[in-house]
Amino acid sequence: MTIKRSLKISSLAAVAALMLAGCTAADSEKPAASAEGETSAFALPTELRKPTGEFGVLKDLVPTDEDGVWIAAGSGQVAPLQYVPEGNSEIIGIVADLTAEYAHRLGLELKIEQVSGGGVMPGVESGRYDAALASGDFIERRGTASFVDILKGGTALIGNAAAPTDITGVDALCGHSLAVTISSIQQTRAEEENKTCIDAGNEPIDVQPYDTVQAAVLAVQSQQAEVAWSDISPINVILAETPGVFELVGELMWYAPYGVAISVDRPEMVEAVRASLQSMHDDGTYHEILARWGSESLELDEIVVNGSEF
Repeated sequence: MTIKRSLKISSLAAVAALMLAGCTAADSEKPAASAEGETSAFALPTELRKPTGEFGVLKDLVPTDEDGVWIAAGSGQVAPLQYVPEGNSEIIGIVADLTAEYAHRLGLELKIEQVSGGGVMPGVESGRYDAALASGDFIERRGTASFVDILKGGTALIGNAAAPTDITGVDALCGHSLAVTISSIQQTRAEEENKTCIDAGNEPIDVQPYDTVQAAVLAVQSQQAEVAWSDISPINVILAETPGVFELVGELMWYAPYGVAISVDRPEMVEAVRASLQSMHDDGTYHEILARWGSESLELDEIVVNGSEF
């Protein structure tokens, strides 16, 4: 199976990637024995998992006019979902493993493209890419894309442990500085919250957009921003890998699930991907992949299309 990448990682993100090469918060409580008999934190896998299902078992679901190549795009900046670890050159992670498996079962050659976060959905809509590896399934996005829901999703605020803040949640951001990722749902929601602050006569939110989650978090570490708002999965990794440096601010917010985004003009491929993922769910492969990454808490009960109410 071919994996193709185009790497565009800024120096700032490369430094931050060192923080994202480890375990999730849940895994930090599950030590594994080392060669010397000591215990060490669970480490994220360092390679793309090889598909295990029968190749092409569901290929009859793929329209005959498809070219047999499946190009999935992602930012490669959201560990452990999809990221490029230090010293590597390909996107790995939970959704990379899930994508490799569902494409294999459909008899498709997979190519994974790393692009800037802001270029993923426009690329899917234009037909440049067949799918987004995983993107938030929000109702407002369904005019141009359908979402095969693949993982639970949620968001969280993270702050600098050395500079405690009185922020208690997203609804208490007026007058504070906030780092977000460009083109993320958090940026959209932050701008909405900022308007609410201004309309109520309160101080505005200093919304600071960054290219990557890592860059947003580094802004918090350097105290350019008081908090960063991102997805739960990368926040968990950062908290586990940098004890005492960052802290969770407010409560975890479960939100819209992640979905494989495919153009609304390709309903047959939407159903093919859904059926392939459901077959993985039914035979336990889906659970096995999430367990490999210590992320069973993100498991969905079933694979549906456009299942989010957000």
